[in-house]
Amino acid sequence: GRKLFLGLGMGLGSAMIVDNMLQPMELAHLEYKRGKPFEDYLGVHGLERRGAKKWRESVRDVVKRLSAALEPDYIVIGGGNAARLKTLPPKCRLGNNENAFAGGFRLWRNPAGHD
Repeated sequence: GRKLFLGLGMGLGSAMIVDNMLQPMELAHLEYKRGKPFEDYLGVHGLERRGAKKWRESVRDVVKRLSAALEPDYIVIGGGNAARLKTLPPKCRLGNNENAFAGGFRLWRNPAGHD
């Protein structure tokens, strides 16, 4: 399957897993609005500058756009600010940072992805 991970923290982290292969991505740097990248709206500075309500609206909009473009089976939203979402966008699950760390360590120990 296809899973998109979005990490809402200082900026915007992103990765895609397709058929059990991890592909790190730099979606945060793509232009979003007014010549500014996604991370300027979804990162902590966007949250502080625009307020929680507008930040949540931007999260929903970006998730909708990325879902249409990348066609994941589902999206995992994690990171330090994920808990600030009152509701999750469609096809989204709330991630857990402990799982992210465990998965990262597993990939580091065995980069080929074989257990």
